[in-house]
Amino acid sequence: MRITAVETHIVEPNLFVRVRTDEGICGWGECSPMNNRLVAAHIQHALAGLVMGRDPFDVEALVERMLVNTYKLAGQSMAMAVSGIEIALWDIMGKALEQPIYRLLGGAYRKQIPMYASSMRRDIAPSDEAMRLAKLVEKHGFKAVKVRVGSTFGFDQDAAPGRSIALVKEVRAALGDDVEIMIDANSCYTAARAIELGRALEPYRIFHFEEPCPYWDLDSTAKVSRALDMPVAGGEQDWELRRFKEMLEKEAVDIVQPDLIKAGGFSACKKIAALAEAFGCVCTPHQTQPFGTVANLHLAASTPSCRYFQEYNVEPHPFRGSLFTEPVLEVKDGCLTVPEGPGLGAGIDEQLLCAS
Repeated sequence: MRITAVETHIVEPNLFVRVRTDEGICGWGECSPMNNRLVAAHIQHALAGLVMGRDPFDVEALVERMLVNTYKLAGQSMAMAVSGIEIALWDIMGKALEQPIYRLLGGAYRKQIPMYASSMRRDIAPSDEAMRLAKLVEKHGFKAVKVRVGSTFGFDQDAAPGRSIALVKEVRAALGDDVEIMIDANSCYTAARAIELGRALEPYRIFHFEEPCPYWDLDSTAKVSRALDMPVAGGEQDWELRRFKEMLEKEAVDIVQPDLIKAGGFSACKKIAALAEAFGCVCTPHQTQPFGTVANLHLAASTPSCRYFQEYNVEPHPFRGSLFTEPVLEVKDGCLTVPEGPGLGAGIDEQLLCAS
């Protein structure tokens, strides 16, 4: 089997990759939707030629080939581009072997994947957010939720005065003690302010404090981790194995959060998860996109260190309900079931994607 084409399909807000083979089997992947045209250009002008004519089963060699041959362009956007192709290769392998990807990654450690309801909003009043999340918990059985504190790269500024503490207080009151609460600061705080907020929120029993400091500042994040009893999480912006090694050596995080569609795909994330396990830490991959969520089910199903709740973006998406030919993202009793079909196990509505 040989790769004959690598295509990009921008269907805003997402970027999908289709890899075709000479045996008629094609695989689908996705890249993080940060700058779709830039990442698509990486694929079209830098990466596609490096995999054309190659065996899609040689995934490790192909990933290395893509990264090494573009080393002068190395960075987040190139890693996103590699991710889309790499995921598509696994989809091809699963379809060729008539096996779901999770079986190729090590088999089922778990098949029911507990999910947490992940809010993306900072423009909502604490009481309204608490009510919204309580309804989702009641409807879908979520046992954990995540809320946004501070503001994105906020330089210690809250989204609204006093909002972060009021938000967590309201959410805990609405959900009671049986539902876990995670908080995500999206690189908002200096170490001192993150520690201050963390200590103020400790009485509300926070399951994890995500990205408290700018993600590139591991030393500040490590200060927060040392000062607080609550677990600190991070890594959604990172993509290189040695970066995660540094993160763990500095004891900056208790939970690593590689993103399948940012960090290089399944191969990279399996290595990162194993590295976390070696350091006695847990892997909770970051994921906010529908396609990426389905792919992440295979990672979580086959990876022992993915022991906690996985992310489920609760915000509306233009085609969450129409991307797949069968329902695969229906949370029941707080869980999603890993698909059993070949490859990703979720049929893509190609009419939707190819309309781009």
